[in-house]
Amino acid sequence: MSANDHENNPYLKELHLAVNSSDIRELKLLIHSRDVNVRRAVAKNNNIDTEMANTLAMDPVLNVSYIASQHKNCTFPRKFRDESINHQCILCTINEHELDCTSCKSHQY
Repeated sequence: MSANDHENNPYLKELHLAVNSSDIRELKLLIHSRDVNVRRAVAKNNNIDTEMANTLAMDPVLNVSYIASQHKNCTFPRKFRDESINHQCILCTINEHELDCTSCKSHQY
C-alpha cells in the first residue's frame, strides 16, 4: 500500500493515523471515528492518554472497549462477561491494516 493510497482513501488515511500517529490532537479526533477498526487501532496506540483510553473503554463496540480497557493508560474500571471477551473477534491480534473479517478462518459468518 503506497502513501498515495492513504491520501486518496479517507478510511485508509484515518486508519494509518490511528495506528501510527503520536499527535494527541489527531488521536483525540480519531476516537470519534465512525469506523470501528479506526477506533480499535487508536485503542491500541501507545500514544493515547488516560482520557482517550477511558473514553474508548466506554465505546459501545466490545472490539474497541475491551482493547481500550487493557491499555496501560486506562484507569476506568470496566467489567466484561467472560463469554463476551473470549470471542475470537475480540481477542484478534491482526493489525487493522491487514484485517479482513470476511475472510477470517477463525470465524464462520
